[in-house]
Amino acid sequence: MAANEQIRGLGAGERSALLVSEMQHGILDPDLAPFRGLADHAASRDVAGRIATLAAVARRAGVPVVWCMLAPRADRVGTATNSKLSTIIAKGALVAGTGSVEPAAGLAVDERDVVVSRVGGLTMFHGTELDSVLRALDVTTVVLTGVSADIALTGAAIEAVNRGYRVVLPADCAAGSSPEAFERRLSEFFPLLASITDSQAVTTAWLSQGPS
Repeated sequence: MAANEQIRGLGAGERSALLVSEMQHGILDPDLAPFRGLADHAASRDVAGRIATLAAVARRAGVPVVWCMLAPRADRVGTATNSKLSTIIAKGALVAGTGSVEPAAGLAVDERDVVVSRVGGLTMFHGTELDSVLRALDVTTVVLTGVSADIALTGAAIEAVNRGYRVVLPADCAAGSSPEAFERRLSEFFPLLASITDSQAVTTAWLSQGPS
């Protein structure tokens, strides 16, 4: 993307929010991760560090930061086992009220941020107040970051578009189950629904707008 090229969804008059998907200890800590390939890919790309930097810029620019967390109950009530992926999650280390559901190393929730949690399901809008939160903040564009590009971010993009939001994906702030899986999503799926860019371009767009 050229330096002066506007990112669709981040132009004048657009109100964006930074959504951070499932960047949690129980997903990304190598000792707890149910999908080691995902944890490795996120670490190799320093996704946590890049999201931390982008979140700091968002706060400075007055852009809401929303953490979308998976926090199953200890007794797993509400956490289905109706698919292979759901079953893996249900058997995993994530437990509400424990360190496993807290932000991964290098990340922290700021007092200005919003946290939206769910006990089950595969996507951030499922069974949560996320849509209501975004509408209350007059958000028109969601900037998706985190994991995984395979399922969670893919589902979030579909759900966001269905609800009338524009979608922006800073690709350096996301990871997949493997480099190959990530590149397939980036080349085959996301161009249909999102503006694909990087965190530096998003930073430039936000800071050029000034505080919201």
